[in-house]
Amino acid sequence: MTESIAQFHFLRPWGLLIMLAGLALLPAWHRISRRRDALSRMIAPHLLPHLALNSNNQTRFRPLHGFSLLLVVAGLSVAGPTWDRLLPPNFDDQTRVTVVLDLSASMADTGTLALAQDRIQSLAERRPGWHTGLIGYARSAHRVLPHSRDRQLLSLYLNSLEAGMIPGQGRNLAAALDLATAPFGAGAGPQTVILVSDNLASAQFSPSQSEGPGGLKVLALLPEETLASGATHAVLNTLSADTRAFTTTEQDVRWLERQVQTHFQRQQNLDDTLKWRDYGYWLVWPALLLALVSMRKGWNLQWCLVALPLLMAPAPPANADALANAFLTPDQQGRLAFEAGDYADAARLFRDPYLRGLAAYRAADFETAIESFSQQDSPRAWFYLGNSYARQLELGKAKVAFETALEKDPGLEAARANLRLVEKISEDLNEGRTKAPDIGADAVRFDKQSGQGVSTRIQGQEAITDAIWLENLNTSVTDFLKRKFAAEQRNQTGEQP
Repeated sequence: MTESIAQFHFLRPWGLLIMLAGLALLPAWHRISRRRDALSRMIAPHLLPHLALNSNNQTRFRPLHGFSLLLVVAGLSVAGPTWDRLLPPNFDDQTRVTVVLDLSASMADTGTLALAQDRIQSLAERRPGWHTGLIGYARSAHRVLPHSRDRQLLSLYLNSLEAGMIPGQGRNLAAALDLATAPFGAGAGPQTVILVSDNLASAQFSPSQSEGPGGLKVLALLPEETLASGATHAVLNTLSADTRAFTTTEQDVRWLERQVQTHFQRQQNLDDTLKWRDYGYWLVWPALLLALVSMRKGWNLQWCLVALPLLMAPAPPANADALANAFLTPDQQGRLAFEAGDYADAARLFRDPYLRGLAAYRAADFETAIESFSQQDSPRAWFYLGNSYARQLELGKAKVAFETALEKDPGLEAARANLRLVEKISEDLNEGRTKAPDIGADAVRFDKQSGQGVSTRIQGQEAITDAIWLENLNTSVTDFLKRKFAAEQRNQTGEQP
């Protein structure tokens, strides 16, 4: 609220002159009306009541009052009051959230890890367009998952995390925060770090950690008993973190969502390239009401107030009936359905291939999305084509699509990030195939006698297909992460395996 007041200004200050004219109108009228008293000395007293207007009711609401208020409201509307900037249309695509999870053994004893997994998964489902990354730390810090909008992939890795899976003792929060801010340069957009731990008092932390990128915001979600520690407050104050104790899932997720959006809006207000949001348009409706009051003789204010809720009523939901077809094109109807969140209906209504593909992608109809984006040759179309292929686990085609998008637009960072993610997943899949155990038979016996039986070729380990491997991937991610953390820790410390 304080920041909104500090940012408050008028886009067109000259419009305030109209408001001043409205404020000066009534005093000027009363000054003129007082001169009417002088007429009593020139007109007979018994004729004056019949010649003067409304001489017996001086307190009735006059059209002049409505016109004066109209000038005041219209002047404010023209001046354009504002206190925040318009969010870009790809707001969700620019939102980066990094979850930093303490994976010490005590996180299982206190139940904090399970609470964190529930809150983060609920937040990802609530805001599917946000890019969410995972970092785990204990004695060392490790990147679990790069920023991604794939909720299934996030859920897979998030729920595979276990307390104590990082070797050694310690809470290297400093390394985790360094890792969280490493992918972002000085010109990066707003960044939010969600920190979850059950013990910050013993964390390895340097005061210099607070000097991160200018757009960094730390949100700490902690158990209530952890917040009672004075050492915890010292760390949180150094980070300038907003804190909250665990409550219900709905309340915690709403708090996280609100804090991320507020931080994004606060950072956008510092971007001079974005336009300010003009709130003067909201004053048009009361201005129209006052125009009715002041311009038509005999209108009463109370009847105009009845019409105001009808004017302010929300628009009906989009539909494709005969009336809509008469006034709206299919693409316009699709736009209404898309903005209303009905992506499946929007994909059916859109005639533009790119818009139809975008709606189908949001509706998780990836086959239709691939068909639609394949008809386009723009960088964004190739980007979403790669996303659609990745959702279908066609990683080779996804890689080609992302590379094509970057060839057409080298500045498309979202395609670059998703390309790295697809390459990482492909490497993990290949590593899992090469490390598959070669399980042989305990004993070999031949019971076939001469001239009996049928020769049959038995396939061994080659029969394990990629599909079976992917089906069993959920059970192997935890072991894969344990090996990954141990290997990275050895590389960091210079130890030999």
